[in-house]
Amino acid sequence: MSIQTKTVSELKGLDFFVPSYQRGYRWTELEVKALIEDINEFSTDGEKRYCLQPLIVKRRKDGTYEVVDGQQRLTTVYIFMKIAEQEIRSATPPYRLEYKTRTDSADFLQSLSDELDMSAREENIDYYHMANAYDAINQWLSEQEDLSVAIQDLNTKFRRNVFFIWYEIPEETDPIEIFTNVNLGKIPLTNAELIKALLLNNDNFVEESNKRQIEISISWDRIEQGLRDDSFWYFLNEKEQSGSGTRIDLLFQILAEEKNKTLATPISLNEKYFSFLVFSQLYNSEINKEKFVKIIWEELERIYSEFQEWYSDLNKYHIIGYLIHSGVSINDIVRLVRGKKKSIVRENLLEKAKSITGEIELENLSYELPSNRNKIRKILFLFNIATLVCKSEKQYRFPFDIYKGETKERLTWDIEHIHATNDESEEPDDSIGNLALLDSSTNRNYKDESFHIKRSIIIKREENGLFVPLCTKNVFLKLYSKNPGNLYKWENTDKEDYVNTIETITSNFLNGRFE
Repeated sequence: MSIQTKTVSELKGLDFFVPSYQRGYRWTELEVKALIEDINEFSTDGEKRYCLQPLIVKRRKDGTYEVVDGQQRLTTVYIFMKIAEQEIRSATPPYRLEYKTRTDSADFLQSLSDELDMSAREENIDYYHMANAYDAINQWLSEQEDLSVAIQDLNTKFRRNVFFIWYEIPEETDPIEIFTNVNLGKIPLTNAELIKALLLNNDNFVEESNKRQIEISISWDRIEQGLRDDSFWYFLNEKEQSGSGTRIDLLFQILAEEKNKTLATPISLNEKYFSFLVFSQLYNSEINKEKFVKIIWEELERIYSEFQEWYSDLNKYHIIGYLIHSGVSINDIVRLVRGKKKSIVRENLLEKAKSITGEIELENLSYELPSNRNKIRKILFLFNIATLVCKSEKQYRFPFDIYKGETKERLTWDIEHIHATNDESEEPDDSIGNLALLDSSTNRNYKDESFHIKRSIIIKREENGLFVPLCTKNVFLKLYSKNPGNLYKWENTDKEDYVNTIETITSNFLNGRFE
């Protein structure tokens, strides 16, 4: 399997064959103009390049290339070149296209020009879409300030700065199976899949070193399997991130951001195939491919080992989990901890926590004001995390996957009034002393019930093995109350003791006073 990048100019002299298992050219005006506008707005400063995504091909016996995936973009670029060559003589399309289903479609494509009778578009569906794409590009060009300059600029960008990820499959591979799998999402062509093809290419390993290739393949599967543990994954992430399910993309993204800083021409972080393009550029600059693969894989395993160490150390697990849920990137956390002594690591992490949390002032913090609600939610979440770090419940691991709604229950969270606000026997109380986190389903079904009814429901929920945040459970068990008194009522003294505990625990946490 060959994988590399090729600019449009580097496709010069190649003949592409679109097989019968593919539909013909079907891009609409919307898709054609979106591509043209993207490339027009793309800045080439610093020799930046624009990626047209993967072009999957298979070399045929006659030397032509069967297009397995990517014909829509390949054809659109060709149509632009047919317009450009009428303004710039040297702008002839560098490659040729032919179609198995309608052989005359290639002739129509090659004959496209302003002089061509476009009424021929009605003869078949391929002509129709090709002619419409031609008209759409011409219309877009006519709307530019200077038609000639617009064509010149776009032509230069297309030839020098626009490229495909060239994904050449082995000759013995069944292209129909590849085409089907790509279009069904079974071959997602994520960064990880492209990097895997790049690194594990047989040509990177001498015959006696195939053992190393096998070792990396096994290690790859081991890491991917480890990342499939939702408890581990959602400690590190807020969401899935990769729709394809190849979670190892996360590790490559982190390593690519480190390596990107060393490139003479860094890749834009917004590039869809950012990670692959970074490693591809590094790969192409290395003479000893096997050594390059060895170094990259060792560095990736180092990152994975770091994450495992964070996960196994419960203090780090909770502090880092809190930071990530608060919006701190993993890259920032890596910079805070890598190569530092344990005491410095904790100090750095807590300083970061202080900087994003700010001052915790609970007095007069009322749920009644909508502007306070997000802050209250953050404080109650921090209180749960801080309790697990600072108190004797250190053996307990906060379930970030459940809290983030990524388990089958798909939980979401409300700020629960401990004593119902519509209880006419007392004044409504929206202060934080009367608030706790509770899943929205339980909260909304029983929000109008009295304290002791809610208490029994929450106890029952936990008895059934369902998640209740530790501090919420403690509230309804009155574990924060110095003199619990009436277990059927949430009284003012209970609220005061609860608020004092929140202040003490969160302060101890942020200042590193762990028991």
